[in-house]
Amino acid sequence: MKKSQYMTFILCVLLLCLGCWYFLFPKPADKDDLSITFKDTEKVKLNEKIEPVDLIRSTTSVKILYPTIDTSSPGVKKLLYIAVGEDGEQKEFMKEIRVVAPTPPVLQLKKDKVEICVKEAFDARAYVKKAYSDYDGDLDVSIRGSFDVKKAGTYTITYQVKDSSGHTATKELRLIVKEKEEAPKEKEPQHPQKTERSSTAQPPKEQDTTTGSASSPKAEKPQEPAPSICVQTWLFADGESFSSALEKCNAAGAASGRRYQCDVLQDDAGIYTGYRLDLR
Repeated sequence: MKKSQYMTFILCVLLLCLGCWYFLFPKPADKDDLSITFKDTEKVKLNEKIEPVDLIRSTTSVKILYPTIDTSSPGVKKLLYIAVGEDGEQKEFMKEIRVVAPTPPVLQLKKDKVEICVKEAFDARAYVKKAYSDYDGDLDVSIRGSFDVKKAGTYTITYQVKDSSGHTATKELRLIVKEKEEAPKEKEPQHPQKTERSSTAQPPKEQDTTTGSASSPKAEKPQEPAPSICVQTWLFADGESFSSALEKCNAAGAASGRRYQCDVLQDDAGIYTGYRLDLR
């Protein structure tokens, strides 16, 4: 075997040995290869027992040095986790949680009394303003109570929320369904009293402008009753704005299918106080 061939053979054997060593004996983990992925947990309840390992979703370390979690007082808690590699290399990771005192949930309504006319649309859920708790965030609202917009009367609607701690909050809304009011009738014009005439005297006859002949007075047509009017108001004092009050006024008028008008309301000082819907 020639010397050059012998050297080539030796070099190939060395490369093969190095390759086997690399794959059979992995290199020690680098510090930057250590990782800890945390769960999305951000809030825990006051005095709630929680294990630090429960906050971890995954890790590439062989060992983790865990922090002590104190939930005896509310506030933000910073938790230090230390990931340890095979050769003792370490890397720190920080997790923040907020300890929240379980307080009753908050439930607010836009109004506690609503007045509508018979057959007017009403959505009970639209009057919920806020429903949340510090721990759970937004809460679902349960609504109880029956009402009939086709029948005049007073109805009570109950709203309730419940958080994960079992605390509840309850509010009531009074719905008043009113009959449409009749517009005041116009007063009939007063006729002057007739003077006494002799039995032979005849009442004056009207002149027929079409034929020129005289005719007896025409019988006066009976006056038709005035159309019914339902008046609704949206007041700024109840939380409405200029735009929301006008929008609701127009929506209610359009839904009625009748002629309507939205009028601006003013107080004695000339300050705008809301809108009024007149249905005719």
